[in-house]
Formats: sequence, C-alpha cells, structure tokens
Amino acid sequence: MTMGDKEQLLEFGFPELHVDKALKATNGGLQQALDWLSENAGKPLLDEPMDETPSSEPTETPNEPAPVSDEQAQSLVCNECNKQFKNEELAQYHAVKSGHTDFAQSTEAVKPLSEEEKKRKLAELQDRIAEKRRLRDEEEKQDQRKNEILRRKAGQDISEQQERLKEEQMKRDIEKQKQLKDEDKRATARIKQQIEQDKRDRAERLVKEKAERDGTVQPVKEHTSMLKQGLPKIETSATQTRLQIRPMVQIKGQDGPVRPITCVFEADQTLKDVIKHVKQQLPGLGHHFKLSMSFPRKDFATSDESKTLRELGLVPNAALILTE
Repeated sequence: MTMGDKEQLLEFGFPELHVDKALKATNGGLQQALDWLSENAGKPLLDEPMDETPSSEPTETPNEPAPVSDEQAQSLVCNECNKQFKNEELAQYHAVKSGHTDFAQSTEAVKPLSEEEKKRKLAELQDRIAEKRRLRDEEEKQDQRKNEILRRKAGQDISEQQERLKEEQMKRDIEKQKQLKDEDKRATARIKQQIEQDKRDRAERLVKEKAERDGTVQPVKEHTSMLKQGLPKIETSATQTRLQIRPMVQIKGQDGPVRPITCVFEADQTLKDVIKHVKQQLPGLGHHFKLSMSFPRKDFATSDESKTLRELGLVPNAALILTE
C-alpha cells in the first residue's frame, strides 16, 4: 500500500474507515481496493470498527512462482486467469478470493492506472454500487409487499372465523328458541287436556252427589265427546301419577322462561316429596313459593304437604303451577 493509493481513494469520496479496511483486506493496491469496496458496498462490516488484532486464520498461499531468467522479476502472473499482480500480497489476496494456485514470476512490470483508467474504474464502481443499492431497495419493497399481503390475509381469516362463529351461535340460539316454543306448546296442550279432565271429574261428582241426595245411585256415563278427543280416562286404582309443574317465577341465575318439570310419582307419595323434587330441579328457587291447581282452582297449604297425592286428587295425572 502507498499513501498515494489511500489519497486517491479518499479523493474518490470514500470514507477513511472504508478505505483503511479495503487496503488492509487487499494488502494494498488501488485496483484491488476498488474491487473490494464494490463487492462489499452497503454491507454492515464497512461501518464496524477495525480489528487491530492479527487474524489467526491460515490463508492459502499460491504455489512457489516458477523461476525466470536472469532478468529481475517485476510482477506475478496467475497462469489460470492471466491476471498480473505487482507484489506477492496482491497475489495472495487473489488466491484466497479465486482459489487459484498456479502463479509465476514475470519480468513485465504492472502498468499504473492512468487518470482516464482511474476515472473509468471509479465510474464502474459507482455504477455497481448504485445497482446493488437499487436491487437491495427492490428486495426490501418486495418483502414489504409480501408482509402486507400476509398481514391482510391473516386479518381476513380472523374476520371470516369470527363471522362463522357468530353465525353458528345464531343458529344455536334459533334452535334453542324453537325447542322452547315447542315445549311450551306441548305443555299448553297438556294443561288444556287436564282442564278438560277436571271438568269431566267435576261433572261426574255433581251427578253422583245429586243421585245420593235423591236416594238413587246412577252410574255416571262417559262423555262421548271427551272420548273422541282421546283424553285419558281417570283410573282411581292407578299406583302412579304423572305431574307437570309449570314454574311462573323468576329463577336466580337463569335468563328467560323456565321449562316445565315433568315427573312421575307413586300415588302414595306426599306433596312434600313433590316439593323436595322441585327444589332439586330448580336450585335457584327461593324459599317462599307455593303449588296450586288452575282448575278447579286450589292452592295447596302447608297442611297439605303430609297428604298423599291420591288424597289430594292428583292421580293419575295433574298439572300444577309454581308461583311465589
């Protein structure tokens, strides 16, 4: 390396740190330093502090140059690519860079670069640097576009998933409402059926009471219109009863209407057993509530809790209302 090479590179506009690194990496030489700066343009290593410690890595040295005639050797030539080097350091740099090992001494001196050649080299270097920067900028723009596409796609996938979950939840809500409506219809039909049965029971009792007052006992005839409707016939000898309990209260911790409770009891069980079952089915039910019949209208009192369902006239089936 000569001070002229460094001064020339500084005149080209390169930072002193970059020039020192280029000259150190190439062991001096204007052309090799320009090539090194071109290859490493834009890389972070150019701005890193210089390492003053000598490198311990072994470098491959070219084969011993072949001897020449008695004339003094002025340069080294690579027999593999015919490049000429003015000293052994530049030849070693070329060997490490290219992997070439066949070198020979030459009596021909390396001609220094003319001003026109220096300008041309500098222009070529600047063009290569500008091209590398352009390619790097283009790669960064492409990476940004790819990242934006991925971001938008991820956002779109999340939106579609949220919309799909919302639609599925809406379908479940609609199905649940439909089931509740169907259950209400069936409960209403059972209550109407029980009312008709109660009317029939009452008519039979009135006929029987009148016959007892008159001193005559007449069999009670079945109401043919009721039989045509397919209503159940009362079986006083039934051992079980089917009760439907329709809550008309607000249950703590439960939104919306409460479904009717349908259960089967033994005819000899008491009303207290029914109350206990209701509390188990409705944990959020308060302590103050009562059971009643809609027709004939009857509110069951505390004294009725010890009576059997048969004694209360709730066999073989009955519809009860749960109120506060």
